[in-house]
Amino acid sequence: MSRKFVKDLKPTDTIDQTFQVLNYQQRTKKDGFPYLHLELRDRSGKIQAKMWDNLPQDNSITQYGFVRIQGKVEEYKGETQIIISSLKAIPEGEVYQQDFILSTPKNIDELYKRFKEIISQVKDKFLVKLMDKFLSDNDFVEKFKKTPAAVEIHHAYSGGLLEHTVNLLNLGLKISDYYQTINTDLLITGIFLHDIGKIKEYEIRITPQHTDEGRLVGHTILGIMMLEEKIKNITGFPADYKYLLEHLIASHHGLPEYGAVVLPMTQEALVLHYLDNLDAKMGEYKTISENTTDKSIWTEWSKSLERRFYIKKTL
Repeated sequence: MSRKFVKDLKPTDTIDQTFQVLNYQQRTKKDGFPYLHLELRDRSGKIQAKMWDNLPQDNSITQYGFVRIQGKVEEYKGETQIIISSLKAIPEGEVYQQDFILSTPKNIDELYKRFKEIISQVKDKFLVKLMDKFLSDNDFVEKFKKTPAAVEIHHAYSGGLLEHTVNLLNLGLKISDYYQTINTDLLITGIFLHDIGKIKEYEIRITPQHTDEGRLVGHTILGIMMLEEKIKNITGFPADYKYLLEHLIASHHGLPEYGAVVLPMTQEALVLHYLDNLDAKMGEYKTISENTTDKSIWTEWSKSLERRFYIKKTL
């Protein structure tokens, strides 16, 4: 049986295929008997599933693991879900990974070429040396190209960090043309560096996942540590540049409740924060609008943005 991706599943479809498990819970029915509630995914999207009877007795089903499912698709309260009749865990090595890997729809080589074009406009010799320290590190470059920008919400796919960074660099150039008091060299360098800690925060796997170091420390602090390590090897690097770059990384989330260490307190930090926030929000909008059925003019509820979006195709 050929694979039907999540986005193409329709009520009454019969399925017998593999999914990745995002969430797996045993719950209790009104009659007191247990049932399983799962959230499943493939590269095209997510779907809820329930198993009412003949529950598996082993503990081999885990978050981010893979399962072979037999069942039927139905609609419940306007949402498509799978009712499972048979469920079996399978090893990751038996999975056709291309059915599950999420990657930027853009060309990585073209993105990186654009990235290099923009940062090559920086003229300050110390900032140039600093960026060269990072870009001469082949391990850093490979991870920078492949790391996601998040595990969910926005640019949560391989290449997402590079795509997000290039988006901000393009926007930063336009903003600098309009607000000419901005130190463009500092802004461009800060945009490049603001999320570099994510190469240590996330694992490059079929589905983006946090590392232990990422959960415990976070990409903001990791990024500052990476920055300081490179600066140590640049003779005469100006102390004020070091603090300003650290501030750009530390403040880019804007508010403490969103992960900022401090509030943005320079014009470059203010611009970086708002551009970062804008691209993240637009990235999430793109994801939820693309995952909405063609018939719908409203997206599903966005938990992080706390709203639905009106996406009527034609006016």
